[in-house]
Amino acid sequence: MQIHTLFTGIANTFLVENAQGIMIIDAGMPHQAPRILQAMRARGYTPQDVRLILITHGHIDHAGSAAALRKLTSAPIALHRDDARLVATPSLKIPPGRTTATELIGATMRAFGWVMPLETFTPDVLLADGQSLREFGFAARIIHTPGHTAGSISLLCEDGTLFVGDAILNLVHVAFPLYWEDARCARDSALKIHALQPRVCYTAHGRAFGAHELDAFIE
Repeated sequence: MQIHTLFTGIANTFLVENAQGIMIIDAGMPHQAPRILQAMRARGYTPQDVRLILITHGHIDHAGSAAALRKLTSAPIALHRDDARLVATPSLKIPPGRTTATELIGATMRAFGWVMPLETFTPDVLLADGQSLREFGFAARIIHTPGHTAGSISLLCEDGTLFVGDAILNLVHVAFPLYWEDARCARDSALKIHALQPRVCYTAHGRAFGAHELDAFIE
């Protein structure tokens, strides 16, 4: 398995490559689909090589180009059932901020969300905790890690690689998400992630981090 990181406006998109093809983890902001496909073609792949478009949660910086990618690749979109509501309407959904400053920023973004609406879609695959992705050619399973949103998920691969979405960030240092729907769930999810003892965590915001950095954050 090889992992390629592509910054798509606000968050990271990951192209996960194995002998079966490509899985796209998070689809970036709207209008990023051509750039994602260009990055794939640069590695010798075609749109038909995409097996799955996996969305870690339903916010626009992760799901913004999902519908466009599905049209271009014919690959199914997978999203946790509890976040299907977030992609059913075009309005910008930003949870409450973790601090006063982030809440003020979030309120401003919500007010101007009409400037770049989400292209709505219905997921083809509604994910659940523990679900395997072997049918799509990847030795990995879904870990439900709510808090940032009700349907936030992480993806644990058999080699110990963990994609955590926005459950844990690493912009300046390893930290909680800047926005969350449920603070208690976010803390529980961080403990759940730590208990998995991942070898490396790929976050949607910032650089990947290892077990020692995760240990320090939990402590």
